[in-house]
Amino acid sequence: MKNGTGILIFFVLFILSASPAFTQSFRALQVLNPKVEQGGVLMFKIAPQYMPPAKSAPSIFIQKLNQNYYPNKEGEVFIGISIDTKPGKYIAEYWSNGQRDSWDYEEVEVIGKIFPTRTRVPFVPNNKWGREREVLRNTFDTGYFYERFFKDKFIKPLDPIVIDQNRTIGDITARGSFGTGHEGVDLITLNPKTKRHQQPVKAINSGIVALVAKNYSTDGNMVIIDHGSGIFSIYMHLSGFRVKKVGDWVKKGEIIGISGDTGSAKRGGPHLHFAIKIRDIQRIQDVYVDPLRFIDIMNQYLDGLE
Repeated sequence: MKNGTGILIFFVLFILSASPAFTQSFRALQVLNPKVEQGGVLMFKIAPQYMPPAKSAPSIFIQKLNQNYYPNKEGEVFIGISIDTKPGKYIAEYWSNGQRDSWDYEEVEVIGKIFPTRTRVPFVPNNKWGREREVLRNTFDTGYFYERFFKDKFIKPLDPIVIDQNRTIGDITARGSFGTGHEGVDLITLNPKTKRHQQPVKAINSGIVALVAKNYSTDGNMVIIDHGSGIFSIYMHLSGFRVKKVGDWVKKGEIIGISGDTGSAKRGGPHLHFAIKIRDIQRIQDVYVDPLRFIDIMNQYLDGLE
């Protein structure tokens, strides 16, 4: 009788182990969006029981990208997919204590997307511009990577959203040191009825003010908000600020500034340059993603992060 019971239990466990739900419950790694477009964000979740203290945190290694990505303290990993990431299938492996878990991995697929190739006017940097870039690098380097400051869905920075189709993410830069391309989207702020362009700009989610930049060469007046987990939102060409200093807490929907035509917008016309940057704690991954698409993707999968 005992032998028969043992065989029955073994048989039931064998059947359960073949079930995806049973297998998933014992896995450390879960991908929330296994298909992601170029310029999007890839999201992983590491099960709580597999999350040791931060100093010995596990990581995700993605083949072909040849990089480890580390989670925040909630076990979440946000990976920016650059617009030039090669389309195709990638294997994401779970690593712990310097070793790969041979069976715990996920397959993800990067989908190709067409981006504009408008050639931008070259820019010759000066010393002031160089100092500003150093401030920006330090701002992103000292971000909060283990915290997640947002608790619910993201919103758009303007109401309504009107995209300047000639100034979307992905443009090519002509010879010069301006950068590799347009790293955000330009949102039209001119109201055709009132002819006014100064619109209130909202924080897309909760976070900490990482930078309040005044009269930068190309960016003009700019606010950067650190949302934690290596996610930053950037708002450029403002005419005025509604935040005071670095370190201040802002709530989702709080007015952080007024749109304007400062910086390079003096010659290009008033607009809000809106961008999202995603970095990892090692500061190796440094990706500007399609910001409006980022909001859509995050809102679609945020429920899966709880």
